[in-house]
Amino acid sequence: MAKVLYSLLSMHGHHEQTLLRQAGWAGWAWLAVLLTTFFAQALALFVPFMSIKVVLVGNDIYSLPNSVRLMWESGIYVVAILIAFFSITFPFLKLAVLLVVWVAIPPTRERERILYWLCLLGKWSMLDPFIVILLMVLATDQWAVSTQTFSGVYLFLGSIASAIMLSTIATQIDRWVNPFAQGATPTSTVKTRLIQNSGWLSVVGPITLVISAVCFIIALVTPYFQLNQFLLTSDQYSILSSLTALLQSHQPALAALVAVGLIIAPSIVLIMQIWLWIAPATQAKHQRRNRRLRAVHEWCMLEVFALGLLLFLWEGTTLMKTDVRSGLWVILGTIVIYYTGSFVSLVALERIAKRADTSKMIEASGLTH
Repeated sequence: MAKVLYSLLSMHGHHEQTLLRQAGWAGWAWLAVLLTTFFAQALALFVPFMSIKVVLVGNDIYSLPNSVRLMWESGIYVVAILIAFFSITFPFLKLAVLLVVWVAIPPTRERERILYWLCLLGKWSMLDPFIVILLMVLATDQWAVSTQTFSGVYLFLGSIASAIMLSTIATQIDRWVNPFAQGATPTSTVKTRLIQNSGWLSVVGPITLVISAVCFIIALVTPYFQLNQFLLTSDQYSILSSLTALLQSHQPALAALVAVGLIIAPSIVLIMQIWLWIAPATQAKHQRRNRRLRAVHEWCMLEVFALGLLLFLWEGTTLMKTDVRSGLWVILGTIVIYYTGSFVSLVALERIAKRADTSKMIEASGLTH
């Protein structure tokens, strides 16, 4: 990506075609929000993030860098490295690349690809908040250990959410003004259903998504781990009970992250995927539905939560000992099955597009004869 950015920045004579210029007054508003987000992200590194109080041990207050140091000193090396990258390095890298894309890169295929990857990877910066959520949940209603969050958490969550929205808006504006991002406009007005015009995929796709939906519902209520620590209550938690624990602990921001990222967004994505298969639409409308689905999917964070949970269960036992429960495997199964269904949906859309192009070529050939 660095070589692509360098080659694009070396191009001259195209500054009037940057997104900043093409978006008009909205371009300057977008830039102001990005700079504010950058400032909030930087401030979140120095403001206290959370505290962990253990009876007879003391109360330690941590900022985001200090939490990485805590995990490193506790021997949780993989978690420390991943959080340092996704929650400290990558957010600033993303904002920097967004700034370059917005003010310096003309309409090109590379601009569209860079924005695509920024949208795809943006949610992984939420890895550290999910680790914090696991700690908060485990400490709920425990007499020997307690946790408390500070303003650093809210600054961090707000800046990451803002960065996700900025990349989504930039991608949408780029699609309007960048001919390389628009692609060929389908001209067929024939309405088709993916479930009727995709061959064997018409069976595999919907069945996969239905199984994924069932697994998702089960995952919401099935405990994914259980506390197994001396002097602590051996509570077990599912996604829904984790949300309840956060609300009881008066953590609305973290509860909102769980509600949106693990419940609401995945539910909407599954409904949109199923609707994509059964609802008749023209080829152009199928493409628009798929783009809207991708935009919502940026807020679907089951895979981020699953990675944080796996890392915590793998190396987090130095902080609190926990046992794996079946809900973890249900969550992982839901993710695998869902992505399989999504891949099948994309293949089905491509097949319909190719079939439409072939029909158009045949009609054109018939007219010439």
